[in-house]
Amino acid sequence: MTKHDTWVKLKPGNPYEPILDLFPDGMIPMRDPFPLERVTAVDGEQVVLWIVDLERLGSIQANAIAEIIAHHHGADPNVVAAEATAAGGFSMKHEWVDFMLCGPEGFQRQKELADFFETAPQPPSARAYREFYNSQHERWIEGEEVPPPINSIEDVDPRLRTPELERAFKMRKVESAMANGNYSVLDVLTGRAMVDSLNIIDPENSYSLVGYDEFDEDEFNEDEIYE
Repeated sequence: MTKHDTWVKLKPGNPYEPILDLFPDGMIPMRDPFPLERVTAVDGEQVVLWIVDLERLGSIQANAIAEIIAHHHGADPNVVAAEATAAGGFSMKHEWVDFMLCGPEGFQRQKELADFFETAPQPPSARAYREFYNSQHERWIEGEEVPPPINSIEDVDPRLRTPELERAFKMRKVESAMANGNYSVLDVLTGRAMVDSLNIIDPENSYSLVGYDEFDEDEFNEDEIYE
């Protein structure tokens, strides 16, 4: 089974706040890159749910989530844990999710979700959603589907690209270039490492260090600094 690669951060005021220090940076591992599960509430309302990925939880984290859910629903933690084991993870309401981070699997499955919404009747029928749901389960949850690799922003579906994502890829290029450049501490402090990195990731422009003696007197007047 493919190891899932989606993580979410929750909104302030969520019921899981007392245990978030058990998760690095407060990020909780999720099975799916969107709320795949749907249940019908007592009042007939359709509720969409995320599933916390049980396989990526430590025992302390799993027990803490079971305790929190049991506390809020007046249930036995052991029953909650058993139900989560049978379902493959703990369910969580969509309303608590603030933002998400994911890897290649997450991007591929989001692309499939976007394709589904573009091709299915609008609004999607129950049958259409069930077919999409079954496909996700068979290939990504029960199966061993392998997502295509993502090495640059060009490998991400245009519908999923954001300015934040593009900046993240540029920063990763900078970090990679600096890591592979065998630079000294002085190179980093003087800016040489950054200039070299910028020339690698942005070849359409030329970057260079500017020395103190290269400033024009009209552009840089030392006396003005102290006025």
